[in-house]
Amino acid sequence: MRNLAQQIYGNQLTEYSKKQTQKQKNGYSSRLGWVFVSKDFTKETTKAVRTYGSLFNASKDYTYFTPNTFYRNDLRRLSTLRWINAMSIDIDAKNGENEGMTLPDVQGLITEAGLPMPSLIVQTPSNGFHIHWFLEESKRASDKLNTHYSRIQTCMAEMLKGDVNAIGPERLFRLPTDENMVFYSQERVSFDDLCEWFQLVQEQQDVHTYKKGFCKGYESLLQHPAVQKILEGVYEGQRDTACYTLALAYKAAGYDEKKAETYLHNWNQKNTPQMRQIEVKRKVKSAYNGRFHAPSAKKIRELSGMLFSYVIWEEAKPREERTYSHIQEWEGDVLAFIRAQEGRVTGSQRDLAEQITSSVNADKKIPYATFKKVIARLEEQEILSKKVSGKGRGASTELCIIDEIKAHRAQSEASKKEQDTAPKNNGLNSNTIKDTVVGGTAHVLSQGIEFASSSEHNILNLPPTYSTNLQRAPMPGNVPSAFTSALFNRGFTDGRFIFRAWGKVQLAFKEFGIPYRYISSTPYYVRLSVEAVGLTVQKKGSVIAGDFQGEDVFFKYLYGGMKGLFKKHRSAQLNQFVEEIERLSDVMLSHVGMELEDTLKKKHVLDRELQVAKLRELEREESARQRRKHYKNHAAFDLTSSLNQFKLFMKADD
Repeated sequence: MRNLAQQIYGNQLTEYSKKQTQKQKNGYSSRLGWVFVSKDFTKETTKAVRTYGSLFNASKDYTYFTPNTFYRNDLRRLSTLRWINAMSIDIDAKNGENEGMTLPDVQGLITEAGLPMPSLIVQTPSNGFHIHWFLEESKRASDKLNTHYSRIQTCMAEMLKGDVNAIGPERLFRLPTDENMVFYSQERVSFDDLCEWFQLVQEQQDVHTYKKGFCKGYESLLQHPAVQKILEGVYEGQRDTACYTLALAYKAAGYDEKKAETYLHNWNQKNTPQMRQIEVKRKVKSAYNGRFHAPSAKKIRELSGMLFSYVIWEEAKPREERTYSHIQEWEGDVLAFIRAQEGRVTGSQRDLAEQITSSVNADKKIPYATFKKVIARLEEQEILSKKVSGKGRGASTELCIIDEIKAHRAQSEASKKEQDTAPKNNGLNSNTIKDTVVGGTAHVLSQGIEFASSSEHNILNLPPTYSTNLQRAPMPGNVPSAFTSALFNRGFTDGRFIFRAWGKVQLAFKEFGIPYRYISSTPYYVRLSVEAVGLTVQKKGSVIAGDFQGEDVFFKYLYGGMKGLFKKHRSAQLNQFVEEIERLSDVMLSHVGMELEDTLKKKHVLDRELQVAKLRELEREESARQRRKHYKNHAAFDLTSSLNQFKLFMKADD
């Protein structure tokens, strides 16, 4: 227990308590924290400790503890949190939930969710589980961090069938003992990795179906089952919070204060016991005059005991009303300009940009920086070819459409985007309460590639997507276009499928320690992912060829194929490095070694494991050279010694 505690808390606890004279002399430490232990969650049985000895002794008489620490010893609240040391999830097995769940089941859920290996799993007396991921570095608590922690924790709890109400970094969990610890490892996870995992999960799920309790728009807020359950009445201890929460719901839904008060007086008659009428009036007045525009999703979950989340979206303005155009719209304008010149234009890039105007406003020209970005995107999608002749101001650029089908599709989509007047999700409005959405603020899928209608599929002779969904999901901008094209051109035109495929690629890279943020920005990694798609299609079929074998086998092979390709790529890089250092002089070898050591000291390294392997090979080469020098010197010494002995022998003969 003591070693485990030291691994969790580090220098946040002390071996010995400070005396008052020490505090007066050295001041209070902002590094230390208090750990709360409790027997039964009640305030009377809760105690705060700051030394390892006290914590060890408390473990004999107390049942629960806080993995995270606080700066006050009299108040265990979110507002008094000082250090976050662990991400913890409670999987409850009471009331028939998760009945018969075993440790292998829990480990399977963790693997399926794409989460890293936990540091500790404790089994509770009710056969539930408390899962802890200890952080590599403790995080200083703040309002922003605490909020995001709860978002990630909620998402993890939902994916692991955990208790979505047992959320918050200030919560108590069962004290680990030799008897209840069923799994322990030395694994640690960085908070950044958990944030990346959470972002990936949100990107891979359709925003409308991501949460079972998802509610879109303020108008439907009062009709949501969780809010309807609160409207059926609550018990003593919940009435004040429920009244204030419902008042905010009416406010968000557009009701005026007087009408909301009337509805809540009627609702109060269902409560047991009822509130005083003056209290209802005060709660409504507070809600309508306060700074909150809408109710807290967390409070609705707690009051109803049901899953609930919501996010509000603003409609995108038509292009003619916007100051800036989307890059896909400029792509359509560029392609229209080149097609009008019979598919080929020549001139300086600035002159060409000057000739391209918006399709909805002839006075608005494409910015030069945007023009270069559009050309690069169209080149990457293999729609255009670019050839530059000459240098400097005299350089001439030739742009030529090389794939008419792709160009037609891109231009059609740009035109469709401009003509479509239906509301589009275009981000959070100013009234969105970002810290109240289950699993974090839901992200709208960015306005990337939107897929062709059925009529366009007929024009292009493309088969319909395999998906049974009537509405295909759009493509997010953070998936590399080359990877998207590799799947789209083989008939995989549903955004959800491509989301999940890219997620498998990311998880494969993560097996080798490559952070998610480096994959899209590294061209060679993107090329490897495209190659993995090709290999997978060869083995598991494609929609366009009609031999597609299903999502699960496709994703499984894609994940394995990506790992195999990257392993081969890394092995080839290492072999090339070994061949190069064998030809270097001792001085240059030492210089390369110092460069590798400096690289590994940096916080962000593209492929840290490869750099470590290179340094290891370099050290082997240095060691081998030292051995060869030793043997060579030893052999020379032996030869010199033998010659001297021979000379002495010859002299003695004379």
